[in-house]
Formats: sequence, C-alpha cells, structure tokens
Amino acid sequence: MSQNPGYDYIIAGMGCAGLSLAVQLSRSRVRFSKILVLDKELKNKNDRTWCFWDKENHNWYEPLVFRKWGQFRFRSTDFEKKFDLHPYQYKLVRGIDFYNYCLDELRKDPRFEFVQDELLEISSHENYAIVKGKGGYYQGTLVFNSAFRNQTIKTNHINYVQHFMGWVVETKTDCFDETCPVFMDFNTEQENDFRFFYLIPYSKTKALVEYTGFSPGAMKPEAYAEKLKIYFQKNHPGTPYTVIETELGSIPMAESAFVNPYGNRVINIGTAGGHSKPSTGYTFYFIQKYTAQLVAQLENDKRIPEEPRRKARFLFYDKVMLYVLHQKKLEGRAIFTRLFKKNKIETLLDFLNEASDWKTELKITGSMNSRFFLASAIKKLFAL
Repeated sequence: MSQNPGYDYIIAGMGCAGLSLAVQLSRSRVRFSKILVLDKELKNKNDRTWCFWDKENHNWYEPLVFRKWGQFRFRSTDFEKKFDLHPYQYKLVRGIDFYNYCLDELRKDPRFEFVQDELLEISSHENYAIVKGKGGYYQGTLVFNSAFRNQTIKTNHINYVQHFMGWVVETKTDCFDETCPVFMDFNTEQENDFRFFYLIPYSKTKALVEYTGFSPGAMKPEAYAEKLKIYFQKNHPGTPYTVIETELGSIPMAESAFVNPYGNRVINIGTAGGHSKPSTGYTFYFIQKYTAQLVAQLENDKRIPEEPRRKARFLFYDKVMLYVLHQKKLEGRAIFTRLFKKNKIETLLDFLNEASDWKTELKITGSMNSRFFLASAIKKLFAL
C-alpha cells in the first residue's frame, strides 16, 4: 500500500458537506497549496434532492437553485393552509446539479486533487492526520470528515432515522400546481408512527413526490413504492404517470451526541458532525452555515478550527421532540398541525432554522400541548 504525498487539507467524502466546504475554501482567503478530495464513488447521479428555506439570494449556491417558491401548502386531516412565506423563499437544489457545479468549479482550481478510493480508517497524529484507503495512505495537516460517523449511544437516548423514498414523476397532461409545493401532507396512515408526504412541483407535468417516516428503522423499498402509488392514485385518480427518477435514503435523527474519536486533526462536518437537525431532518441549510464558520476560522489563521456546534437550547428542544414522538402519547401529526396552525409562518421558520430568540421559542413551545411538553422537558432535563 503506497504512501501519498502530504496535503494541506484532506476532505474525506464528496457529498454535500465535503463539496460545500471545498467550494468555499476555493473562494476564500485561506492560504493553502493542495487539497485532496476523497470518495469511493463518483458523484454523477441525481441521488439527492435538498429543500430548505432562507431569506438570502446571494449565497454561493444560489445559481444551483433549481426551483424556488414564495409559498407552500401544509395539509393535515383537520387543517389545511397555503402560506405566504415572505421574507423567506422555499428552495430546491438537485443533487446532480450540485455535484456538477461544484466539481466543474473545483477542477478549474489546480490546488484541488480528486481521488476515487474506498476509505477504511481515519486518525490524528501530533502534526498531521491520516486517511487510509484501499489504494494507499493519504496524509494531511487536517482532515475534514463527512465519510465516517460515530455516536455515543446511551441506553436512555432515542435514536431514530428519517427515512424516505422519492419519485420524480411525469404525466402527459397538466397535473400539478407549479406555483405551490405541498410542504407536508399528513393525509396518510400514521401506523403508530410519524408519516407524511411532500409534493414538489417542477412543472405542470413533472413533480417530486416523497414519502417520509420518522422511526427507529427504515422500510423495505417495495413498502415505500406502495405508499407512493396509493398517494398518487388518491390525489390524481386515473392520471397515467411515469417514474423517471427514484431516490432512497435515511438521515440520523439522533438524540445521542456525535463524538470525535479520531483526534483533534480530524474535523467532522455534515451529518458526521451532527449537522442534520434531529427533529426535522433538514441538512442543507445547516451544512452551509457550519462550513462557512469553519472557513471563517481558517481565514482568521486558526490552525486547528473548532468543530461548529449547534446551540445547546436547540439541541434540547430536539431531544424533547424526539422523546414526545417516542412516547406516542401525542401524535406527531397533531404536533406539527398545531405548530403551523398556531404560529406565524415567519416566526416558525425562524425557529426551525434555529434563528429565533428564547422569547419566541417560549411562545412556540407553548402553542403545543404545553402540559405534556413541559413534563417531557423536565424528564429530559434530569436525564442529561
């Protein structure tokens, strides 16, 4: 097994977090000579779709936004509303567009090198870090890791996954309202769980339809497919359609802490750094936020940056939410229905983006079943 020459930085993982960091480093004032980007797979498939909301239109990824809307619809069994999102916009980025854009830009920067290799181990040493792959050892001053995940799993902690299958469907006749996505549709059997659909229109004849669940484990692919068939037939009866793309995945919704057993020269990013929000699964927005923080530290000549951490109170809110969902005394569908029914949409989106203040957060948490949530919060507080 060969020893490769040293690099300033190694980015282990060529997904959303790794490529987001790489592009921001390329555009930054950080001084470096060579960065290695490693992954076992070439990013040449549309394997992901990221949706998020923000107020800005000048972020580095804005050219990648495939669709954006100023409104979305929320549906439940006893409440439905179309929300005007101003000053937010709901945005969609397709995985293939993201990969192509990032890789095209980075390949024009001679300071970046790309290697396809299966990654096996990662470790820190006194003055450098090592990534071991099937094809050799790679040495860098720092490694930014999104490929290896490690959590401290405690017996009293709840560790769910958000699991999903999405179909991009196409019809021959006009079928979808292209001006308004369906953000959440809870008109489906909850199965003593927490289940909903998204419907994201690309045009009047093309849309992403996604079935999502929160639970300890994922489902078999054929089970998702059956749910999607039923949903489409129910909402568009008699309309022929073709499935032209499929995406399948799961995201940790972990109460347990993501830990770093690799040493201080390995900086965890993305889901490996705990940047997927446990109560919602939203990842893209938080990846951009925390990779920008890392780049800012490096621009300020911090040789070994600190791993960005979410604020403690938002971590606690997520713990309480997971506990409530796990106890199944209050249906998840009812919780989200009350959130959207009782709160101003801008205030709620601020809260979900972790950009609210504590006074607002008290009002939002109070809009739910406050007695049960208070009891759950006390239990989780004493369980810390």
